[in-house]
Amino acid sequence: MQCPYCTTEISDNALACPHCAHDLYLFKPLLWKIEALEARVAELEKVPQLNATTVQADPFEPAAAPAPSTTLAVWATYWLAPLLILLLAHFTITVAYDLKTVYLRIASLLIPFPFAFYLMRARRHFGSWSAAAFALGAVAAWGMSAVIALVDGIPVLPQDAREWREFIEYAASMGLAYLAGMILGAHMRTRKENAERQAGELTIQLARLITSGSQSAEKLNATIGKLRELSNSLTVAATSAAAAYAGLKGFIDG
Repeated sequence: MQCPYCTTEISDNALACPHCAHDLYLFKPLLWKIEALEARVAELEKVPQLNATTVQADPFEPAAAPAPSTTLAVWATYWLAPLLILLLAHFTITVAYDLKTVYLRIASLLIPFPFAFYLMRARRHFGSWSAAAFALGAVAAWGMSAVIALVDGIPVLPQDAREWREFIEYAASMGLAYLAGMILGAHMRTRKENAERQAGELTIQLARLITSGSQSAEKLNATIGKLRELSNSLTVAATSAAAAYAGLKGFIDG
């Protein structure tokens, strides 16, 4: 064993370190328990079933497909519901109360965000839902155009290049707002999973600290974790800024 004070190799039966003269009577039971726990963890890590169920840290890696009924409920909650709310907000702001368009643009950025955030807090299908985010924006923009066409008696689809550009920018802004919520939700979920995993490894880290006195691995992991969090935060900020610019571009340029 190693002395926890001077890290010198000493006899397992020693009650005091012959090099630094520190008493080991209180430390030896703790060291024995830590060694036994390390051996138990090493055995558990060899079990294939446990390795298959290990929590994945990558928020963009897909998980197993849920049951069909569950899938329909999720799509109705996190895709259809924000779509209907967007259409209701459009009708209320532009038709019922005839308010300024800027209120609709702001609402279109705020409504998709929380749905996407809570979606990614519990699920991992980032790839398919990224496509669904922009599909939501396109369907919502088309539905709003259909309402205006019905009320004012104008064509549903844009008629020239400028109208098409505005249509695409507006649809993209809603898709980017949804995507920003997804990224933030995935980031928060990953932080929670990492915190739970680190809490389970606390005893192992304590054992390494006492028996070897080395903290380089822990410091490296902490640095990597901080860089990952910074990267995710910058991604959320950039996506949110892109959504806001696309949605409010006409007012900014004007």
